[in-house]
Amino acid sequence: MSELPSVLRTLTLSQPAVLLVLVVAVPLVLLAAHSRLHFTSRALRAGIPATRLTIAALFVVALAQPTLRPAGHGRAVVFAVDTSDSITPDQLAWARAWVDSAIAALPPGSHSSVIEFGSRAQLAGSAQPPPTGSTDLSAALDLAGSIVQRDSALSPEIVLLTDGWQTAGSPPIDALPHGVAVSYVPLPAPAAGQQPPGVIHALNAPSMARAGDRIEVQLDLQAAQPVDAQLRLRVDQTVVANGPVHLEAGDTQLSLPASIAAPGFVAVRADLLVGDTTSTLSSVVVARPAGKVLVLEDQPGDADALVSLLTNQGLQITRRSAASVPPRAQDLTDFDAVLLANTPATSLSLDQQRTLQSYVQDLGRGLVVTGGPRTFSPGGYEGSVLDDMLPVSATPPIEPQQGSLALFLVIDRSGSMDIVSGGGPVGAGATKMAMAREAAIEAAGLLQPQDTLGVIAFDSSFQWVVPPTRLQTPDDVKQIQARIATIKAGGGTSILPPLQAAFEAAAATDAPLKHIVLMTDGESNDRGYEDLISRMSAAQITLSTLAIGSDADTRLLTSLAHLGGGRYYFTERSTQIPQIASKETSILTRNAVVEGQVGAVVGDPSPILRSISGDLPSLSGYVATTRKDRAVTALETQQGHPLLAHWQYGLGRVVAWTSEAQQGWASDWANWSDAAQFWSQAVRWALPAPVQADFQPSVQVQPDGRQVTLSVQALGEDGRFADLQDTRATVSSPDGSARELTLPQRAPGVYSLDTEVTAPGQYRVLFQQGQREEVAAFTAPDSVERHSVGMNAALLDQLATTSGGHALRVPTDLAAGNGPGPAIELWPWLLLAGLVLLPLDVYLRRRT
Repeated sequence: MSELPSVLRTLTLSQPAVLLVLVVAVPLVLLAAHSRLHFTSRALRAGIPATRLTIAALFVVALAQPTLRPAGHGRAVVFAVDTSDSITPDQLAWARAWVDSAIAALPPGSHSSVIEFGSRAQLAGSAQPPPTGSTDLSAALDLAGSIVQRDSALSPEIVLLTDGWQTAGSPPIDALPHGVAVSYVPLPAPAAGQQPPGVIHALNAPSMARAGDRIEVQLDLQAAQPVDAQLRLRVDQTVVANGPVHLEAGDTQLSLPASIAAPGFVAVRADLLVGDTTSTLSSVVVARPAGKVLVLEDQPGDADALVSLLTNQGLQITRRSAASVPPRAQDLTDFDAVLLANTPATSLSLDQQRTLQSYVQDLGRGLVVTGGPRTFSPGGYEGSVLDDMLPVSATPPIEPQQGSLALFLVIDRSGSMDIVSGGGPVGAGATKMAMAREAAIEAAGLLQPQDTLGVIAFDSSFQWVVPPTRLQTPDDVKQIQARIATIKAGGGTSILPPLQAAFEAAAATDAPLKHIVLMTDGESNDRGYEDLISRMSAAQITLSTLAIGSDADTRLLTSLAHLGGGRYYFTERSTQIPQIASKETSILTRNAVVEGQVGAVVGDPSPILRSISGDLPSLSGYVATTRKDRAVTALETQQGHPLLAHWQYGLGRVVAWTSEAQQGWASDWANWSDAAQFWSQAVRWALPAPVQADFQPSVQVQPDGRQVTLSVQALGEDGRFADLQDTRATVSSPDGSARELTLPQRAPGVYSLDTEVTAPGQYRVLFQQGQREEVAAFTAPDSVERHSVGMNAALLDQLATTSGGHALRVPTDLAAGNGPGPAIELWPWLLLAGLVLLPLDVYLRRRT
């Protein structure tokens, strides 16, 4: 009786509206019986209406077509048994016995099927032998899902008996059948001697590198139980690692560094020795020639130490003056990267900076910028094209000023300054003299209290317009600006005497920062600049120059700025004079140069610091900059200022080092044991991939180790997709044979072909399209099934969790179904019952 309510809850009516007939039928039956049975016995007056009502109810309910669906216990199960090469004979026998026991334990009404799978899937007992080779779980799920009975009364389920190592086909998670639970049975450990205790599961190395590169070889080692082993790594014939390794049960990940000695096809091989078994995997790296680097120096000798170090690391170095940068980026395509050594932005014209920008951004090449006292903010980088390219901002952090500044402006007031730049007449616009006055006025407004300012105006003689004055209040600044406004043009040009006077005044001040700015548009025949500059250098007084117009002695002014440790500016527009002067003053007042012992601290993870450990040498100075959001700041100072930063810029890469390189501030780094590796990795990181940017081949070996996808991405000379091109690949096998394949086009500029290799070993591929050629290489393993041990519980758990399955230990874990059973149609039985009661109704009526 307790089951009755649950059974009735499964009752359904196909035509429930028919029941409305009872509303009319019941009163009619009762009224008819009452009028005719008035004089009959009490028993008949009760029995006849009850019988007629029952018959009417049975017929009406039968017309409503009732159906009953009680709970069922049958199952629909497909057992999938792994017969691939990774399953030992003992495991296979155990799995088949488990399936037999599970089928015998299924509840009555169940349906079961058995399939076997390896590189393919088939029904067990087929005429073909069981599939072996690789493991295609997706094929097993597809076949099982197509034959499992989907009747919801039978609770469909797929049971996998496998180690879970997928080595062929698509990801099994994508092959899960809809509405079918997938469970798995963990296989027992193989018998001793049937499976190696430890294997190399995977070996990954870059497909391409450059000679001299330091690559990382990634190894995935597997063991069923904890075990001690011996690991050996060879690069060509050189053993780069050989030592003991302890493996825990499961996976052990290792990363080993290795160097590529020379161009060519470089074989990388790893051997894992466990007892008397050896597991071997190999790969091949296509090594291209070492990168070509153009080193640009503002002053000869600035990069001597760094060039010597990079040359010893195998890079091909060419040295040139920074002023030699060509006007077009295409003229630099012989080089993979440019290294800018301690070069101020003012030594490069706007067009030259844009050349470097296009070289990196559009051509995908590299740029490495090393610092020094004349770079970044002191080098006029702020707001320049170089500043935009760098992974650091040349604007130094806003911090308390590290001492006062003594600034001396030496301004040309010769007659040529009283014209509009470009040769216009007086009154046609702002003259160079007016702009120079405005520049001096703005520079005075940027100075801070306790700074010192002096202004000299000169023609054939000179005059102190503003004697050296220490600023105390804003009124001091206003008085000085008023004096500057009185400067008028007239006379010839003699530069050396006013410079001499500015030097003597600067040397007499006690300010820690002493700087002179010379603004002129003419030439001077004075002699003795070298002696003056050497005296300025000894007194730590720096000099910047501004050439105004094409008549200025640009060679002299460039030389003075270089020797004076300052910046050189050139303009033909008088309106730019105040901007340049303001920029120069801002550089000085921000005081970006930080000197003293500086510690280098590791910041963001960076490939440039790969395999470098231990304490880093200290520095004696650097240029303070500000980090940029998207950049990787690999090294920084203890104050948080960037030391080494890098980022992707367009198609290329840029590296910035804010101290000097291997000399000066970084003299301690010259004796650092890892200096060569550090600088080699910094420069090599900036190099582009060693493959043609417009013709890029790739080889992808599928998980089974035999299916291979060859593909090429190609662009035309105009940068558009190279479509409808005859593209071929010649595959050379380990035995020396070769076959030529045609790659059909699959997408815009993309040509690919799926092919198969039959033998293990090293394969080489020559890709050709017209006159373009590229080579690639790959290695086919002996058997991927021999490089897995234990069980891939992670994948099996994922399949079970996603589909609603679970892990099964014993056959009885396959619980009986709890879904609805087969449908029972009740209307025939109701109709039969009504017909059976009709004779009773006739009999009772005759008794009346």
